[in-house]
Amino acid sequence: MKRMITTAGLAALGAATFGPSFAQDAMINQKPWNIGATLRGFYDDNYFTYPKQLRNAAGFDDDTFGFDVSPSVGLNLKNEQTTFGLSYLYDFRYYIDRPRPRDDQSHQANAKLSHAFSERFSIDVKESFVVAQEPAVLDPSISVTFPARAEGDNIRNYGSIQLNAAVMDNFKVLVGYANTFYDYQQNARNVRSAANPLGVGSWSSVLDRDEHLIYIDGAYQILPQTQVSLGYQYGKIDYTSKDPIFLIGGVPVPGSIRDNDSHFVTVGVNQHISPTMDASAKVGIQYTQYESPLYKDNTSPYAEGSFRWAYYEGSSMQLGVKHSRIATDVRAVAGSPIADQEATSVYVSVNHAITGKITAAAMAQYQHSDYDNGGASAADEILFGSVTLGYQFTPQISAEVGYSYDRLDSDLALRSYSRNRVFVGTRLNF
Repeated sequence: MKRMITTAGLAALGAATFGPSFAQDAMINQKPWNIGATLRGFYDDNYFTYPKQLRNAAGFDDDTFGFDVSPSVGLNLKNEQTTFGLSYLYDFRYYIDRPRPRDDQSHQANAKLSHAFSERFSIDVKESFVVAQEPAVLDPSISVTFPARAEGDNIRNYGSIQLNAAVMDNFKVLVGYANTFYDYQQNARNVRSAANPLGVGSWSSVLDRDEHLIYIDGAYQILPQTQVSLGYQYGKIDYTSKDPIFLIGGVPVPGSIRDNDSHFVTVGVNQHISPTMDASAKVGIQYTQYESPLYKDNTSPYAEGSFRWAYYEGSSMQLGVKHSRIATDVRAVAGSPIADQEATSVYVSVNHAITGKITAAAMAQYQHSDYDNGGASAADEILFGSVTLGYQFTPQISAEVGYSYDRLDSDLALRSYSRNRVFVGTRLNF
């Protein structure tokens, strides 16, 4: 069976509003501060991302028009040694025909600090805090762990620190630590019913977790434009919910049963092709150990790569790929417990200046995910796609129109869905 998930979460209806990158805030402005807002009207034909099997069987209609208001502020300070950036974005989205509550509210706060102690030693610190419902905001990386929309005030916090040391003129070492914390509002109390008195399988039970990553990477400049690297990473995922993820012999098992550790060994290359073109690739192995005997330890390939090309003034293209084991919302396949997913993701994004005032942005992201614990297996495939067209009236005022298509087809029952979204609006920037 052909499986396809299409979710245009990163660049259409919510991209400019929800983008986590500092490239969308005051970090790209010459002045030290920035104030902006977007005002949009939209149409959404599946705002709950309900599975298509349920919608078709019940004739359920969950499409609506609505409007979106999103103010933002940003600060960027820099001197010869230190750069500091801070931004905050609030989004209020109102769905006219949705049952109460008819509004979604999200918050995004980002901070970044870079400091050079000397010509050879520097440090980078990043922090990103989000309260949201849309998957592209809660899970903005290239690899998707949970493709559906989650009601409630769900939290994702990311923080990292990296030390950059140029040990010699042609050899440098990167040492860092990153932490990502997830806390979903839906818990066992929210899903209890006569058919599920213990509240098994809440989002908290499968998705609440604390991800730790410690890494060291040594890079050697073998040619003026070529750098090779050898790296090691240690990853640890602690699932924090005590809610039951499933029952074994009628006994509830908490979400923490999925705790695991991973070891990564990689080799890589960075190639500076031209002043406007760069490429990088990293391959290796990932060895994952699970604390519970329910899951089998696993050795799998690990790979990531990227290509960036500024092919014209104001125009650029990015390509990327990643293969690794990541968390998942899937609990079991045919009664066999599932701890995670092995996912391969590919993305492409293009920003093109059609004229001095007209710009276009398009993106697509594909992901194939396998679920297998040595028994029954299943798969999803993901494609995120969107297109946005903008017109710049003045440096402070622009208009935007965009479309995104989301679709999930899965081997698993009651999981597939489709979603169309269209928006038109204006962006103000001061």
